[in-house]
Amino acid sequence: MKLNSVTILIFAYALLCFPVWAEEPRAINIFKEVRCLVCQGQTIHESNAEMAEDLKTLIREKISEGKSDKEIKGFLVEKYGDWILMTPPIKKLTYVLWFAPFIIMSMGLIVIFIRRKREKV
Repeated sequence: MKLNSVTILIFAYALLCFPVWAEEPRAINIFKEVRCLVCQGQTIHESNAEMAEDLKTLIREKISEGKSDKEIKGFLVEKYGDWILMTPPIKKLTYVLWFAPFIIMSMGLIVIFIRRKREKV
């Protein structure tokens, strides 16, 4: 009889916790996209800072409230700015972030091309 009651308790606990377990992979995906506010260049998934743990808890709460990934990221951007996302959105303020590497690489290729052309002459 004792075994049955323990089994029932474990089963009930598992049923109550299943939604949390089911949403954990989704939470981890969001953790990997959110920058730690304390650490340089780390996601909150990689960080053990107290602020990162607070953000993880906040994200889990938003998931349990039924918020979508887009709504959660929107909330974080509204509160902390675009910097909180590891990949900021493309908009006028972030054009330099997205296109400067291509412009610099193109300028470097042009310089190399011009120098090689001068060496041949």
